[in-house]
Amino acid sequence: MGFSPTTELLIILLTAGTVSALPLACLPSQPVQAVEGGSATLQCRLDPPIDLSSKTVDWNRGLTRQVHVYRSRRDDPDSQMLQYRDRTTLNHGDLTRGVSTLTISNVSLSDNGSYEVYLPQLEVTCLTHLTVVTKEQENQTKRTDSSTTSPPAGERNDASNREVVLAIIPTVLLILCVLVVLLVLKNRKTRDGWRRSEEDRDVGE
Repeated sequence: MGFSPTTELLIILLTAGTVSALPLACLPSQPVQAVEGGSATLQCRLDPPIDLSSKTVDWNRGLTRQVHVYRSRRDDPDSQMLQYRDRTTLNHGDLTRGVSTLTISNVSLSDNGSYEVYLPQLEVTCLTHLTVVTKEQENQTKRTDSSTTSPPAGERNDASNREVVLAIIPTVLLILCVLVVLLVLKNRKTRDGWRRSEEDRDVGE
C-alpha cells in the first residue's frame, strides 16, 4: 500500500522533528590538574556528537571573561581576554566530532577555577575545572605517594636480611652434608681398624 506525496512529506517532517528533539548533552572531561608553567588541556564533548566547525564556540570564565572565542570557522583573538592572549589553542579537528578541546599553555595559579564552554546556536553549556599547583606541591605529592607505596626502612632491612639468610642456607646445608659424610667415613675407617686389630690378635693367639 503506497502513500500519497503529501503523506510521505508529513512522515519525513515528523521523523526529522523527532530526531532533532533528541536531548543534547555536553559532557565535560574529568577535572584537570596542571603544574605551574606547564600546559593544561580542557575538553567538553556533545552527546550525540554534532559538527561544531560552523558553530560559535566560546570558552569563558564567568559570564564576561572570554578565554577563547571561535566564530565563522576561525579563532577570534580580538574578543579574548588579555590574560589568555597567545596562550590558548583550540583543536579545530575535534570540532567536527562534536568535541571542543582547549589547551592553555604556561599556566599560572591565577588560571585556577571553573571553565565554561558555551554554544549559543545550540543553547548548550558545559563546565569543567582546572587546578594549577606549584612545582613544590607536585614534588610533595610525589614524595607522599612514594612513601605510601614503598615499605618502611625497617621492613626493607628485614627483607634484605631474609634474602641473605635464604642465600646462605644452601651453602650451610652443603657443608653439613660434607661433614656428615666425612664423619661416616672416619667412623667406618675406625671400625675397620678395630676389626683388623682383633683379627690380628686372634691369629696371634
